[in-house]
Amino acid sequence: MNDKIKLTLLFFLFFNVCFSSELSYPLPKNMPIHTKILWGEKGFFRVTGIAPESRIDELKLRTSMLQLHQKFALISWASFAYQSFIGNQLVNGNYENIDLHKKLSIPVWSMYMGSASLSYFSPPGLKYSKKLDSMKLHRLLSYFHFSGMAIIPFLGYNIAQSNNYEEAVKLHQRVALTTLFSMSLSAILTFLPY
Repeated sequence: MNDKIKLTLLFFLFFNVCFSSELSYPLPKNMPIHTKILWGEKGFFRVTGIAPESRIDELKLRTSMLQLHQKFALISWASFAYQSFIGNQLVNGNYENIDLHKKLSIPVWSMYMGSASLSYFSPPGLKYSKKLDSMKLHRLLSYFHFSGMAIIPFLGYNIAQSNNYEEAVKLHQRVALTTLFSMSLSAILTFLPY
């Protein structure tokens, strides 16, 4: 048989296996778009075979991932708050801890991104409401602090490279404090009923 025909048949077989199977259990309605892409009936984790076999196993995995997310988030929030405190000292002329501020950058950023990944990649919950609740606000705030954490390292690097040192420092500080504020508010929301 021709190689092109074999490749075409293999593609259709793969496509049929990956996209034709249906789940034996229903998924919740109103899932966030990223959850649909990752965990929907034809989501990435299902197509690749990474998803657990049963919904109970998915929910157990979700619980574990979100509990780890909470622990890592608390540690990253506290270390980021400390790093912000040191950064404010630098802005006020106390350069005693400049090396510590720089050394904290990678561990704080990595802990934050690890925590965010645990939440982002977790399986879907039991249900999702259309109404605005504390968890939905928590998720919306995550877009702000994720964006801030994504750009802060570049802004920090830009301080040393900038022609306008004062403006580069102010921008870095504003983004860092806004990020810390949105992280803090997001953390407080987790204690409210939803």
